[in-house]
Amino acid sequence: MIEDWSELIEIFGENDGSLPDIEIANLTAEEVILGYEILRNHAGYISSENTYYWSVSKLCEVPISLEDNPSELVVSGEAEPFHLCFRNVKSPSGKELPELGLFVFSNSLALDYRMGPEWNQDAIEGFFELISAITKKSQNFEIEHKTNINDHDGSIFKSHWAAYQNA
Repeated sequence: MIEDWSELIEIFGENDGSLPDIEIANLTAEEVILGYEILRNHAGYISSENTYYWSVSKLCEVPISLEDNPSELVVSGEAEPFHLCFRNVKSPSGKELPELGLFVFSNSLALDYRMGPEWNQDAIEGFFELISAITKKSQNFEIEHKTNINDHDGSIFKSHWAAYQNA
């Protein structure tokens, strides 16, 4: 278990305008679909405006609603990878999280977030709970923390993630 959250609060807490990513890679098609469903089911609504995916067969944009799971189409090759944002996200234990973005690829998911003071211990712990739920059934996933200027190589996040997972 993580005993000292202050280092994580520091790397999440200062809003520098960037949108760092937590990339969950090396997923199977089923794990991508399940990961999307888990995040969607823990969100209140899609906060992105004009949310859509590109349909390969129709050659047009197709709108996405909260009830949809277009990740199924990405892994099948019918849709191009896409990004959308969710608000009113709650962790499996009910902790409130700030708005989260999600990139959906055929073999990975990437969660992006805006750094800021709303990332307190409860929010970060809730974020870890959500990531844990997404990766729970994955055998070979890899996780990376990218583009956070306060965690250049992602080692701070990864060491705390490892401690959380080992608890």
